[in-house]
Amino acid sequence: MEVTLGSLKAWLKGFLRGEYMPQDEPPQSDDPDMQAIGELAQQVSKHLEELRDYALALARGNLDVDFPSRSNYLSGGLKELHANMLHLLWKVEQIARGNYSQQVDFMGQISEAFNQMAKMLAKRDLQLNQSQNILEIILSFADISLFVLEKENGALLQGREHLSNYSAVTDMPAATVELLRQLREHTASAQIGRSEEWQLYSKENNKWYMVYTMPGVWGNSKDAYFHVLTNISETIALNERLQNAMYHDAKFPVYNQIYALEYISGLMQSYSPFVICYFDLDNFKQINDQKGHDEGDRYILNFIDIVGGVIRAHDVFCRVGGDEFLLVLSGLSAKGAQRIINRLEEKTEEFNKQENSDIPLAFSYGIEMLSTEDYTREGIKSCEDKSCRDKECGSPQCIINRADHKMYEQKRGKGVAR
Repeated sequence: MEVTLGSLKAWLKGFLRGEYMPQDEPPQSDDPDMQAIGELAQQVSKHLEELRDYALALARGNLDVDFPSRSNYLSGGLKELHANMLHLLWKVEQIARGNYSQQVDFMGQISEAFNQMAKMLAKRDLQLNQSQNILEIILSFADISLFVLEKENGALLQGREHLSNYSAVTDMPAATVELLRQLREHTASAQIGRSEEWQLYSKENNKWYMVYTMPGVWGNSKDAYFHVLTNISETIALNERLQNAMYHDAKFPVYNQIYALEYISGLMQSYSPFVICYFDLDNFKQINDQKGHDEGDRYILNFIDIVGGVIRAHDVFCRVGGDEFLLVLSGLSAKGAQRIINRLEEKTEEFNKQENSDIPLAFSYGIEMLSTEDYTREGIKSCEDKSCRDKECGSPQCIINRADHKMYEQKRGKGVAR
């Protein structure tokens, strides 16, 4: 493709019409400036095309779509929307399972509608007439099983599983007998006095069930428990996949920023002491610029492997930016955290000697500790150095900002550009 003012004008008009430049034919020009402009136009075309395909996939509800390339900054807002939609979908699944305590605070008017819906569903659930005929419920759902067990001794009064009806335990397969044992065990330990919804896992057939248990009378005289079971194995598997997508980095085998914030929030709510280490790789931009993004990815993976070999099994390591990472160490002092950092520096130095690369692996870091003395009845003490924004002060992001600020000071002391 020859680069001229005319061709540039045509390409730009094409962008507005949704027509993009082919990627297999590089722009050509004898003028270096025009050549550079043509290459930039082709890169913009690629990013716009990725953005269009990504937006269309999300608009059609395809949340399994791959993220655009990491260098495509135009899609940053859609990536955030994608993550929020995955999180929202997970919360909807929780609502579908009867957990009406779910709240959403990150999607504006959608949050208000979702929270109102959850409140209404909870209210209607409380208003459900518990004396409703259980057989009517069963007839409404073909895949629901019913077991009626005598309250006093757990004897089987009635059993219906899919299309099979049982009047005696001897008629049942082993997996169903095991289900009955677990139902009896639960009601005996819980001493259920009113309707209850709970989950049951059967090792015998490797299935999850949502169980709705209610006390009642069978016939005219026998006190009984009515157990309505719904197979939710597929829903559980979907939730696990959604959680994995929501809490893990899209590209590397570590947690992401969403998980970091929720994990730190949990520690703060329990008034637990912990240390945050904020890392930024020193030579990442140089690697990308000189050797390409594949080498940049390998650079990050090497760092992740080294960190994984140093930290404890329960420590939480997250990627929060392109080459920025967060390590959350619970139950450690700042000195203990520094010892881990020292080991990490030693392992990094050993790695560089083995690799003998012209661009060594290096990082800068900042450490911020929250001890038991930092907690107050209202939360945590306010920042004295104003290293965070006022609206974030006292939040998990506040602690992260403090560690980030210290990391930046170290990097600036090295003379390394961020």
